[in-house]
Amino acid sequence: MSADVTNFRLPWPDRDAIIDAIWDYLSLRRWFPAGLKRSQVRVLDYRELDDSRFRLLILEAQNVWYHLPLALVSNWEGSGIAGRTICPQDTPYYLVDAPYYPEYVKYWLSLAHQSGTLPLLPEPEDFIPRLLEASETSTVLTGEQSNTSVLIRGKYPAIIKFFRVLVSGLNPEVSTPNALAQTGWEGIPKPIGYSLLNLWNQDGKPQEVTTACAATLLDEAKDGFKLVCSLARSGENPETLARELGEFTADMHRHLLAAFGAGENPSSGTMLASRLRYQYEQAKASYPALSSHPQIGNEIEHLAQALTALGALPPTQRVHGDYHLGQCLYSGGRWYVTDFEGEPLRPLEERTAPDQVERDIAGMLRSFDYARVEGGQNGDWLNRARLAFLEGYFADQQLPAPALAVLRAFEVEKALYELRYEAAQRPDWVHIPLEALMLLLPQSS
Repeated sequence: MSADVTNFRLPWPDRDAIIDAIWDYLSLRRWFPAGLKRSQVRVLDYRELDDSRFRLLILEAQNVWYHLPLALVSNWEGSGIAGRTICPQDTPYYLVDAPYYPEYVKYWLSLAHQSGTLPLLPEPEDFIPRLLEASETSTVLTGEQSNTSVLIRGKYPAIIKFFRVLVSGLNPEVSTPNALAQTGWEGIPKPIGYSLLNLWNQDGKPQEVTTACAATLLDEAKDGFKLVCSLARSGENPETLARELGEFTADMHRHLLAAFGAGENPSSGTMLASRLRYQYEQAKASYPALSSHPQIGNEIEHLAQALTALGALPPTQRVHGDYHLGQCLYSGGRWYVTDFEGEPLRPLEERTAPDQVERDIAGMLRSFDYARVEGGQNGDWLNRARLAFLEGYFADQQLPAPALAVLRAFEVEKALYELRYEAAQRPDWVHIPLEALMLLLPQSS
């Protein structure tokens, strides 16, 4: 970097003006809440970095922190333009969402390396130089929602995920893959590194947050949901891939148990029953037409009573928590799992709390149903996929009736959540979880 670039004072907007400068861009981001008013957003931190071209903008809205790293450049023809400066008038500068700017990606890699958080595991001697070189042509992965991912090709392909919602503590997308890697499990893209930032909350207390993480980019990886949808669309038998995924999921749970141990607080059928009743009431409030199917409510109550009679449930453990086909990748003839972050707006302690493994199993079973609909298949195709997945997961085990009741409860709970989501976001899709409830609660149909 030349001295004149380093020392020249760039025309960054003042702290009081920065939100207005990027507001139009910000309000259109999927990771930023729709409908927020400008007056509801404040600058928590507007941090200068040792490279004057870059700053970290941390915004606070409704007690949630949002991360927008910025680059200020005089000439930019790429994507991610967040705004423009008003001066100098003859040559205004561009405010660029920094993950879109390869020079910032290279800067992030250098900073993480200097901080000792990259690489995390032993790598070849030329790893860092080659990674920095390849980052000069980095690209942003399209279709992102809660985060922004950057792809780096070259000799050591990598993917960097810039977190947009920040929470106190080490993000599970960092801590969980790292712990799994320490067990020797190869079912995750190999973690490479991460970055941390110290912030201060409204009470003046320091909070450490994770701003980004990096992992190995898998070779020609296929999105799990798209892959299974393609099987449904072409009418291909899903059993082989579903069975392999079931075996893989059981292996994931074994390694999560080895990495984190069993949960200390026992769970009970009574607790699960209470949660099921609560989800049903929430679903009725979001989708009033559910009340026109009183048999669903009756069946849920019968299921809740059966759960209460079970007493204590098997020990809990760390689970994925947001497990579905879209979180899985298929590469080199095997499955991988990603995205242990969970729902970004949920408190960190909730996202990492031990749970029943049936939560993950139920999430995947419901995901097969959505793949069936997307691929235009029928119930027979879905049943084959479901049974093959369960056979792969449980192997030769014969599940007793109590275990089946717990699994059904988690599926029903997931379908009720889907009903709420579809009623609010995609009303034309409400029939998918509604029909699922009819099938999961047999006396309702």
